[in-house]
This record gives sequence, structure tokens and C-alpha cells, in this order.
Amino acid sequence: MSGTDIGIQLFKVLSPVLMGVITWVAAKLAQLLSARVKNEYLRGVLVRLDDAVVSVVREVNQVTVEAIKSASIDGRLPAGARDTIKNAALNAIKSHLGADGLEELGRVLGLDGPAVDRLIGTRIEATVHSLKAQTSSNGTGPGVEVPGDAGPFPK
Repeated sequence: MSGTDIGIQLFKVLSPVLMGVITWVAAKLAQLLSARVKNEYLRGVLVRLDDAVVSVVREVNQVTVEAIKSASIDGRLPAGARDTIKNAALNAIKSHLGADGLEELGRVLGLDGPAVDRLIGTRIEATVHSLKAQTSSNGTGPGVEVPGDAGPFPK
């Protein structure tokens, strides 16, 4: 038996194993790509949500909250206004995302309608807190925290 015959026999034996390994590697690569695409899609949806929340919260703070605070005697929001302003912000964010965006957000995260509203409400609260912390840290601007002031939205 020559070296060529041994090589051919070895190839016949190892080719099914090699094909199995190639198939397994291809399947794992497909899983990795699929997971990567899903993660990027989820990240894109959350970035859209965060962009809408930050934009709306800043707009509401600048236009509505500051106007109400400056019109009040003590420079604070009335207790009833906080809920109204938060609901207005929630509705504005939902409008920015649109029906398809809200549906997609719920589908991607596995949430129903009320859970999506709670998620958006939580993001609103986090953004308000961040905005207040930002303006408090530099000591300037209309968002300076006043002791006892609950800010634009209730905790």
C-alpha cells in the first residue's frame, strides 16, 4: 500500500468527521450571529426609548414645570400638578414612539401595555432625577433642588 492509498483511505474516514465539525461550527456561528442581531435590535429599541424620554422630560421641565414654578408664590409645584405633568410626559413619549414603537417595545421586552407604561414611568423618574442631579451639581439653572421640593414628578 502506497502513501497515496493511505491518504485516500484516511480522507474517506475523516471526511464525515470533518463535515460534522464544519456543520457544528456553522450552527454555532449562526446562533452567535442571531444573538448579536437580537441584542443590537434590543439596544436600538432602548436607545430610541431613552432618546424620547430625555427629550420629553427636558421639554416638559423647560416649558411646563418652570412656568408653573415661576408663577407660584413659593416657587414650587402644587402637589396635584406633579401627577398631571408626569401623565402629560408619559403621553408625549408614547406619542413620540407611536403605536408601532410601543408595540415593538412591548414585544421585544416581553411586556404588556401597563408594564410598558410602568417602564416608561420609571425611565421618566430616572431622567428627572438625573436632570435634577445635573443642575444641582453645578449650582446653577432652574433645576436647583430646593429642600422639601419633590421636583417635577412625585417619587
